[in-house]
Amino acid sequence: MRKVRLDDLIGLKEYEQIRPRFRERIIAHKRARRVHLGPEMTLVFEDHDTVLSQVQEMLRAERITLPSAVAEELAVYNDLVPEDGGLSATLMIEVVDPEERERRRRELVGLDEALSLELGDVTIRATFDALGRFEDRVAAVRFVGFALPPDGRERLLDPATTASLRVHHPRYEATATLSDEARRSLAVDLDPVNAEASRKG
Repeated sequence: MRKVRLDDLIGLKEYEQIRPRFRERIIAHKRARRVHLGPEMTLVFEDHDTVLSQVQEMLRAERITLPSAVAEELAVYNDLVPEDGGLSATLMIEVVDPEERERRRRELVGLDEALSLELGDVTIRATFDALGRFEDRVAAVRFVGFALPPDGRERLLDPATTASLRVHHPRYEATATLSDEARRSLAVDLDPVNAEASRKG
């Protein structure tokens, strides 16, 4: 998947003018890529456009214009862009009450081993970012990746192949079937045309 580059970014003044339309498009794009995993978790698959949106919003909020500072933001957020042949996502624990949320964060220790993507008879266990790992609790927001098999894209595009996300944890169990719209969107992520390698070549 193509990383976000400096020439993808829009200057703050121009971004302010197009921001309502830009955000409307990104919100619609994310809607297809958002998966509700039971009552307490939501997963959003990331790609070039979702990360570009986050970078633009951060630059706007912090009024960042210095080239070196912009480059630092790009380096941080580009970690969310999936590697070629893989998928990445942001997993959020969404419990409104602060005390209840903290309790659930402690109860969900071990979540790193409990999330998987299932494509037919193939199970792909998620890999979690190390920064959100604590001994006594889980972070409310985690970044995860899925290293798909070589035929992962074909499986997503094959309507005869089931596709779902599953959390299998002693204190939380949830399964969510990916919609046709989500599957098509993720297949675009895996299209060789959109690979980072194709830009380097």
